[in-house]
Amino acid sequence: MRTKYLYFTETDLPERWAEIKEDFWGDLKTETLRLVKRLMENCLNDELNLVVKAPYYAHNPETRNDYRNGYYERSLETNIGFVNEIKVPRARNTTFKTRVFDKYQRRQKEVNTTLMKMFLKGVSTREVGNVIEPLLGVTYSASTISNITKTLDAEVKTFHSKKLEDKYSYLFLDGITVKIKNCLKSEKMLVLAAYGITKEGFKELIAFKISNRENEANWTIFINDMYNRGLTGSNLKLIITDGQKGLLAALDVVYPNVPRQRCWVHKLRNVASKLPKNLHSTCLAESKLIYQAKNKRQAIKIFRKWKSKWNKKAEKAVKCIENDLDDLLRFFDSPEAHWKKIRTTNAIERNFREVRRRIRTMNVFTNHNSCDRIIFAVFNAMNNKWEKHPLKGFNQ
Repeated sequence: MRTKYLYFTETDLPERWAEIKEDFWGDLKTETLRLVKRLMENCLNDELNLVVKAPYYAHNPETRNDYRNGYYERSLETNIGFVNEIKVPRARNTTFKTRVFDKYQRRQKEVNTTLMKMFLKGVSTREVGNVIEPLLGVTYSASTISNITKTLDAEVKTFHSKKLEDKYSYLFLDGITVKIKNCLKSEKMLVLAAYGITKEGFKELIAFKISNRENEANWTIFINDMYNRGLTGSNLKLIITDGQKGLLAALDVVYPNVPRQRCWVHKLRNVASKLPKNLHSTCLAESKLIYQAKNKRQAIKIFRKWKSKWNKKAEKAVKCIENDLDDLLRFFDSPEAHWKKIRTTNAIERNFREVRRRIRTMNVFTNHNSCDRIIFAVFNAMNNKWEKHPLKGFNQ
């Protein structure tokens, strides 16, 4: 399957590159605005601590000279967009005049640049400190820095532990390789991910888990966690996978009764690896006619014809499809409007390309938490983009 992100010609290269840059900075701008809002609110709370001379929820009457009195909301126009509903805390008896907004607006370019770097790096304490000090105009506290990073980590933790709705008709499972630094060197890790489509056609990246290997044990832990959080599979019509043995074994444990669809893209890659180069184009082109059939009966007829032609020349390639033919043709049991969406894992692969695009400049994550934040940010951005745009042809 051709995709504009991976294959270019001389004529469309400038246009495609412009689209990639626009998407990248658009996503980064959204996440930076979220960080600006979070940064403002943490700075405002820290500044009020200096006014009332007591941290939030602290009980120290000897030093306290005032009490908090809720908050009001205000918005801020910045050179990267509108930051809406910033919570500004109030004191009960003291008129609290914050310096944060004025200082931010005078130095927004520097702050925004640092915030973008901060987000791409997974948010480092040192970078946060570089932003906060000019905003507050005082030496920043360790608790202020900790609060901002913990806010991001809290969102990630909530994502990993939240209750899941058992609302998906189709579940896609796959993994992506990333590099993460450890004490001695960087090592390859796997991000196991789940993507779902509801009966109404709404897409969602449901969950992910960073694991050291893509084996049965790790897949079982990941899938069982989703099950325990509510995704029991009572509405699942099909689970789409790439055929990785550890994943299939895990599904036997957690969702043994849900039908499975093997990804045609991965299967044809396997077929290609068993073919002499001079047979690639013809044999593969004819094999694609199997899943392009009008129905399952016709697909079986096309397979038999393809097998009779190629069995002697490429027996291993034929066996590669024949051994999994039932699981390759499961999608025909679903409504025809769904076929293109569910016969491959392309849906989740496209989101992996978004992750790769976001992390390309980083090469390697500095630590596990950094990887967790960035993957979460990409998944969260994609889910926000999809929540009002269901796929066509569903809800039937």
